[in-house]
Amino acid sequence: MLVIYNWNETNRLCQLKSNVTIYIYIFSQIFLYYILAPLLMIIFGFLTISNIRRKSMNLIYLTKSMRRRRTERQLTRMLLLQVGIHLILILPFGIIYCMNVLKPSTRTSNILAVRYILLMWQQLDYFVSFFLYFLSGRVYREQLLYLLKFNNSYHT
Repeated sequence: MLVIYNWNETNRLCQLKSNVTIYIYIFSQIFLYYILAPLLMIIFGFLTISNIRRKSMNLIYLTKSMRRRRTERQLTRMLLLQVGIHLILILPFGIIYCMNVLKPSTRTSNILAVRYILLMWQQLDYFVSFFLYFLSGRVYREQLLYLLKFNNSYHT
């Protein structure tokens, strides 16, 4: 922000230094948050799923393979669910943000109200993955409770 704005001592206001820096900031934000991050989540999610399936094929003859397969299926389901929910939560705000930035005439009061509602919707993405893992799978709940018990026994 210090690069984009300049403090004017006479007016006691922050003013833009140049439009180039603001455009670089806006387009980098659009690219990083709304294009690159979801794309990388999808790519690495599918790579993780394919790696899990490949490893489970190698370990199919082990005695604990049924339990391992169930855990791997849960992990795959959770990964797909998390990526899907992440996209559902961030893309609506990303679309309206791009629309407002690229075409300033769309900044009407109704569109801005929708934008602020979608901004609050996007904030759900910061904590929803915890609840997804905690509420959906017994394995994850047991692991969290184990960590909490270990932490409590460590402090007492």
